Amino acid sequence: MAEHLFSKKVKCPYCLKESVTPRILSRHIRPQEVAKDGYTTYDGENPYLYEPVICNHCHLVFHDSFDKVRKHNREALETNYLSRVNPETLQGDRTPEHVIQLYKFAVLTAQLSGQKPSVIAMLGMRLVWMNRLIDNEMAEKEWMQRTLDKYNEVQEAYTDQVRTGLPYDQLMLRIADLSAALGLYEDARRWYGILLGSKEVSERIRTQARSHWEDFRIEHA
Repeated sequence: MAEHLFSKKVKCPYCLKESVTPRILSRHIRPQEVAKDGYTTYDGENPYLYEPVICNHCHLVFHDSFDKVRKHNREALETNYLSRVNPETLQGDRTPEHVIQLYKFAVLTAQLSGQKPSVIAMLGMRLVWMNRLIDNEMAEKEWMQRTLDKYNEVQEAYTDQVRTGLPYDQLMLRIADLSAALGLYEDARRWYGILLGSKEVSERIRTQARSHWEDFRIEHA
């Protein structure tokens, strides 16, 4: 294993057996610049390339944020993924192209195993960023739209931070920023307006929303 990597022990949310997965040592993670949507460029290896986990036993592709697969979700996962997956297709170097396929599998297994919609949306954002890494603008926009749809679904059914998986003001900012990135002017304006006008929004999120709105307004003047 390369000197900048270590093997992390992880438990599969389906078979509950322990596997090891490569991760970057923290001292080798050197962020350089952060975009509005959280996309981070790094000096050296990108840690997002190592987030998808492949179970060494049942071959489930998952993410650390997955909850244990509940009994009523196991059949869908077994029928539509575990009985069909070819383990050989999961193997390969952690290149952006290969990791895109792993993230797609993680989106599928998240849907089949009943993970939180916010987790599925988070994986969608990872696919936005991975496609940006390889300059695939069409796929990047496609995953932006899919992720925006999922975040809108989260917003419509929002209960609280624990059950949903993220704070409401952060969720609104993501919807606003994705709407802006997709050129949905009225939707972006509405969500930025809510963020700037609400007393329930944290100062950190309000500051980001104000900056992002000003940039968007200038771009579309």
